[in-house]
Amino acid sequence: MKLTKRLKLTIKKYCNNKTKKNPKAVFFYPHTNCQLDGYDILNGESDNVLCLFNDMIRDEKYKDYQFFILYYHANRLQSYKDYCKDYNPKRIHFVYFNDYKAIRIAIYQCYTVFTDSDYTRIDYRSKNQRIVCLNYFGGLIKNEFHRWERHGGYQKMLQEQKAMHELYDFHLSISDICSKFIALDNCHYYSNFLSLGFPRNDILFKDYSELRSQIEKLVGFKFEHLITYVPTHRDYENPAREFYDSSKATIRSIWGYVTPEELDSLEDILAETNTLIIAKVHPIQDAQTSVISKDARKHIFFYKDLAQNIKTSLNPLLSISDSIITDYTTTVYDYLYLDRPIIYYFYDLEKYRATRGFFIEPIETVCAGHITYKIAELQQAIKDIAQGQDPEKQKRRFLRELFIKDIDANSTQRIKNHFFPTK
Repeated sequence: MKLTKRLKLTIKKYCNNKTKKNPKAVFFYPHTNCQLDGYDILNGESDNVLCLFNDMIRDEKYKDYQFFILYYHANRLQSYKDYCKDYNPKRIHFVYFNDYKAIRIAIYQCYTVFTDSDYTRIDYRSKNQRIVCLNYFGGLIKNEFHRWERHGGYQKMLQEQKAMHELYDFHLSISDICSKFIALDNCHYYSNFLSLGFPRNDILFKDYSELRSQIEKLVGFKFEHLITYVPTHRDYENPAREFYDSSKATIRSIWGYVTPEELDSLEDILAETNTLIIAKVHPIQDAQTSVISKDARKHIFFYKDLAQNIKTSLNPLLSISDSIITDYTTTVYDYLYLDRPIIYYFYDLEKYRATRGFFIEPIETVCAGHITYKIAELQQAIKDIAQGQDPEKQKRRFLRELFIKDIDANSTQRIKNHFFPTK
């Protein structure tokens, strides 16, 4: 006879409550997007959990701790063990993401669990352990609120808030004002937030100049300006999302519905300004939809091809980028740390507004850069930046100070100090 779902959960909770917690045992649960982006222990500079894990295994203060790390790439396990062999490997335990029993047994032992997203829901958690969401996002311009408005309204929001309060003890953010927006948009308790910063943003302050040289060797020419393009996914193009519209999910360029002539014109501007664009398609968009055509151009290089040849991730790439082109992605709030020019490219503004929508309207009020809507406007913005112009510098710096509490490389240290204070 099969056990009911509720009975199974009751048994899991009972086992977790009965298992003695080791105060020096920590479980690290990286974001599920690591499967799609290829991020892992060896290449984790853009995942908060992986950044924290890599820091703590090197820190002598935690030499007597037990670390459990969830991994997604089974064929890389030996390389992970080899990587950790210099960091007291007997205390490091690898748990495969598909081995649910092993995950539960590991979590039962740990007093502290770090996750990268509140999508990770350990519903069998015990009251005598602490669950901390380091947070995957820090932005204000995506609307999560619509889920609760459309599916149950106020009562559903209250249920979600209660559930999240029971599942998580703490959520991290980059500032108090971001905490308030995120708490409201995602139905969390604001009092559960800590403005300690994100470990992944410490990476932005490191020297990755060698990466730039590696990229030049890979693309076959030296460039003067490097721009990273980080568009987010579109719900109306994704069959797995409720706003999917097959009539709108037609083949397009990464730049939207533009003509070959417009793409040629963009390439001319990039060649004229000696600018290379590295385009990082969102992993969900890349994996679950088939609407994006790969337009081969000398001065536009795809991140996926980059990652196959050079071990890197998004945040090291951001650290060496002279500018970014973005849309509605929260990556822009990572890039704000660097105080460099930002270009917004809203080619489908009304479509996005009508589906996913924005938490803040008008969206332009929280855009810390040059806003463009058409490919010709985007080209002009690229040209302006190449000529040293920075028209939105004042607004960007105002929003930077408003949204980021600590503009430094010490987020990881603040997290360690808070959760593992020295006596």
